Amino acid sequence: MNLHLLRIFAAVVEQKSFSRAGEVQGVSQPAVSKAVRELEDQLQVVLLERGGRSFRTSEAGQMLYKYARGIFAMERAAIEAVQAYSELERGSLTIGASTTIAAWWLPQYVAEFSRQHPGVRVRLLSGNTRQVAQWLLDCDIDVALVEGVIEDERLEVRPWRSETMLIVARAGSFAPQRKVHAAELSNRLWLLREPGSGSRSVVETEMARLGITPSRTLEAGSNEIIVQMACAGLGIGLVPQAAAADAIALGRLQAVEIAEGEIRRELFRLRLPRRPVSQGALAFEALIG
Repeated sequence: MNLHLLRIFAAVVEQKSFSRAGEVQGVSQPAVSKAVRELEDQLQVVLLERGGRSFRTSEAGQMLYKYARGIFAMERAAIEAVQAYSELERGSLTIGASTTIAAWWLPQYVAEFSRQHPGVRVRLLSGNTRQVAQWLLDCDIDVALVEGVIEDERLEVRPWRSETMLIVARAGSFAPQRKVHAAELSNRLWLLREPGSGSRSVVETEMARLGITPSRTLEAGSNEIIVQMACAGLGIGLVPQAAAADAIALGRLQAVEIAEGEIRRELFRLRLPRRPVSQGALAFEALIG
């Protein structure tokens, strides 16, 4: 059934006039008459019983008008539902982030987004940089934030934040206020993230830059684990300042100052070109800056 013809027919019934129906629908009176005839031909039934200049709605026409009102009510409801999604009254948002970003950077933003858009269901997934990139390629997430550079021509990589990295060890392992040369730390056991982690690639790059060649290493699945291992005196690690702040404040961990100066790293936002960005993702990206 042609909904345009049905809309004109319903207007004729409501206005009780072909000419007024034409005004409401923005078409001429002859176009209204033609539309009603076409609808009758399609359905093979008389909808309006004409008599000179007047008409009355047939029994079949009354039944069709009843259904038409329901159809147009559903149409309005559908439009309102879709607009509600675009206005962020409902829907879902899935964020994928490297573990440290998920643990230390995003909670405040997720909380604020949820306050602003309580009808939107938010999920936060965490994994290493390689996993997050794959989730985005598979369209499993809407927003992707990672700690390492991804070399993949399918993805668009944009800088998002920069953060300070600290070399950390159990409190008391190094004399306070004394700066050491980075190369002196090569004989220590180094606690490293697993391959595929953005933190691991940053640490390896910084080690090469600073001339650190670890004689022994131990891999861990998160920066939080590295912090706890360092607190236990197992070794030293290079971790984001945010991940070490609490342990340092509690006196369980110390930051090892090096003569070569501060270490910083970039955090990145990934996008999949040509994939439409949802209203929720746009709003969240605007929130995090």
